[in-house]
Amino acid sequence: MSENISSKVLFHFTTSMVYLKSILKNGFFPHYCPEYRLDPDDKAEASKGCRPLHAAPLVSFCDLPLSLIRNHLKEYGNYGIGLKKNWGLRNGVTPVMYTHYRARTRRPILRLTASAKGRGDKRAANDLDLLAAYTKPFRGAAWRENRRKKLEGEVRFYDEREWRYVPVVREDEPLFLNRDHYTRPNITKALHRRFRKEYALPIHPDDIQYLIVPNDGHILALHKYLKRLYTPKDAVLVTTAIMTIDCIHEDV
Repeated sequence: MSENISSKVLFHFTTSMVYLKSILKNGFFPHYCPEYRLDPDDKAEASKGCRPLHAAPLVSFCDLPLSLIRNHLKEYGNYGIGLKKNWGLRNGVTPVMYTHYRARTRRPILRLTASAKGRGDKRAANDLDLLAAYTKPFRGAAWRENRRKKLEGEVRFYDEREWRYVPVVREDEPLFLNRDHYTRPNITKALHRRFRKEYALPIHPDDIQYLIVPNDGHILALHKYLKRLYTPKDAVLVTTAIMTIDCIHEDV
């Protein structure tokens, strides 16, 4: 039997139990994520170790089987939730489009973007911005808060098999924030509050395939939280989905 390189589950990883509990209670909502794009100016900023020039609001997931998530855990956090892929399809979660500097698709998109802006066509410009938010380099520099990866080619994003949820914002507001704006907490906090209200993706217990915690010591605390959050039947259902990273390393 051939080994699957995709999964029936979409995983999202985070860095603490607090964040995992918040996801279970409130669902997902977009946060601004700074990323280097294929623009020459962004390439120059990456080479200097500076923050990316723009950020888009999004939620990230990966389409990887359990046997291939070890590197993902190291990069994004030891707490995770795996949701049935049908949940993602129902909610418009979409695979990203990977590209590179010499991709045949790149120049047509650049021409369409310039044409839309030149004509003052806001709808077309917004559509192209949304397309850009679902586009990612095949490989390149990655920005991480508190740590930097500056050299192009250091991260092969294609291996992450990323899916995203990006909100369709109003036509009178930009999707991307520039660096002067996304680095101001007063601006991003206000937008995040609105995204939480308008663009949240709720999670039902039936949607949960896995909950991942670092080790056995976290299972009891999570189980107690699930009993407060759900009905007794649903709490038992979701508790059976808990597995530890220790178990993944040993058995998968």
